Amino acid sequence: MSEALAIDEIVLRVPASADYARVVRVGAAAVALRQGMSFTEIDELRAAMDEATELLLAQPAAAGAAIECVFRANGGCLEVEARRTDEASVAATDAARFKKTVDASNVTATVESDRGWLLMRKPVGRPGSRPAA
Repeated sequence: MSEALAIDEIVLRVPASADYARVVRVGAAAVALRQGMSFTEIDELRAAMDEATELLLAQPAAAGAAIECVFRANGGCLEVEARRTDEASVAATDAARFKKTVDASNVTATVESDRGWLLMRKPVGRPGSRPAA
């Protein structure tokens, strides 16, 4: 098993295009694996990242816009702050659907609809889970 990656933060920035959604998902999985998450926890985070990317891409992107994800290990949780650099808003109904979906994946989320910003927290090492490494 590899040791958990000691991070302050890791920043992943990709163009605001559905063509790059997979990069966000795979990047999140790689960070989660390094934090010692189980396969189940990693799958839950990947599903949440898919939903986050879909939410952030619901509105057309301005030229040169990007999706920026900041990953932080914080008190037994992996935090992911995600936003669009053009600060496009998200519909309140889309934000509510997103929160309901990711809550089902054992991920807590906060969304600021007016500026297209979200924060997700995924606990690392739930009781009974085995590390993926």
